[in-house]
Amino acid sequence: MFNPYGQYGDQYGGQYGQYDQSAQFGGPSFGPPEDDSPTYAPPQQLSQSQVPQSFFSSPPSSPQQIRSMMCRCLGRWGLLGLRSQGPFGRDFWFYPTEIRVNSVSGYIWRGNRSQRVRYNYNQIRNFMCF
Repeated sequence: MFNPYGQYGDQYGGQYGQYDQSAQFGGPSFGPPEDDSPTYAPPQQLSQSQVPQSFFSSPPSSPQQIRSMMCRCLGRWGLLGLRSQGPFGRDFWFYPTEIRVNSVSGYIWRGNRSQRVRYNYNQIRNFMCF
């Protein structure tokens, strides 16, 4: 069985997975209201047959392709693949909620709750909606 949670560390910040600190700590928020967070956890595991091998081996998608894939998956869980290892691993569940010109914001599932993150499109290798 493939576990999309992969290996993720406990370190915050850094180049990948920037946190929306204002939303987390109740300060001013410039994004959508917090009620856009997922109300359910992503699937726990996927079998290898559910994830095409091309997700892992294909060349990185262009930012325009990634933005298009994210737009079709707003408000649904999808598998996000980063170009480089990030604090939550390289392949993990992502719930997109806000599409911007150069970045996407949304949620990852950590422990038993969702946590808001933002990624630039040039950090993302691939995305697949479920």
